[in-house]
Amino acid sequence: MTGSTAPGARSVVVAGGAGAVGAMFADRWRADGADVYILDAAFGDDIRSPGPESAARMREADIVVLAVPEDVALAAVATVRPLLRSTALLMETLSVKSRFSAAVARLDGVDVDAGGPIVGVNPMFAPSLGLPGRAVAVVVHRGGPGADLLLDDLARWGARREVTTADRHDRLCAAVQALTHATILSFGCALADLGVDADETATLATPPFTTMSAMLARITGGTPEVYRDVQRSNPCAPAARDALARAVSRVSAACDGDDDTAGTEFTALLARAGASLGDRGDGYAEMCARLFDGMAS
Repeated sequence: MTGSTAPGARSVVVAGGAGAVGAMFADRWRADGADVYILDAAFGDDIRSPGPESAARMREADIVVLAVPEDVALAAVATVRPLLRSTALLMETLSVKSRFSAAVARLDGVDVDAGGPIVGVNPMFAPSLGLPGRAVAVVVHRGGPGADLLLDDLARWGARREVTTADRHDRLCAAVQALTHATILSFGCALADLGVDADETATLATPPFTTMSAMLARITGGTPEVYRDVQRSNPCAPAARDALARAVSRVSAACDGDDDTAGTEFTALLARAGASLGDRGDGYAEMCARLFDGMAS
């Protein structure tokens, strides 16, 4: 699939094209020879109430992208859909899929024959890292040829497509994003509470500490709204944070008691934690070894 030829020139409208995610997709389609039109509130045009030129562009578009916040996308879908041709693809890039999927279902309940394919994508990486080799979650809210073409586009661009459902997407993202970010932020807050000096810890830093510190620096140096949205918008994120709090309590409990009891409980704790990796444990261990070897070079 990665060697397939780009389809003929298409017309693409990207709402939120001034943002990192919207710009990433706009650049890809532009490189394919598409006519790309950027619609962005930063330029004075709102997808929820598009001006005459933007509305005209959408009526002729093959693809319309909603690379906008969730509240904007939910408000815009009912406005945008009637403007589109029946074959046009509507694509959203939200980090949470279940509420948008429900909104599409409500529209289909009013008129199931209205509108064309609708697909949600979620790049599971910062756009600055680039698409090749990276995972992109795909939720097909409404199928059709346009949805198939998008999957072809993603494959041709080198992305690793992972097609799933809206509910499964949100549940998994609570684990791979919300839980991960909460763990790293908790690590940073705990360091601050301990009052240790960063220069001093750096002199004795272990590879795991260095890795965690690097991830902490990346997150805290990012855009707060992005990371807050991961925690606040996903309906499964509270359960992930609760699980993290319980896990820390279990670590503490496994360290209490006499040596024999604590040793047995801690061994069981390690086994329980490792079991979460399933059959991928050895592969992750090898990856970690390569990562740590690279730190020493």
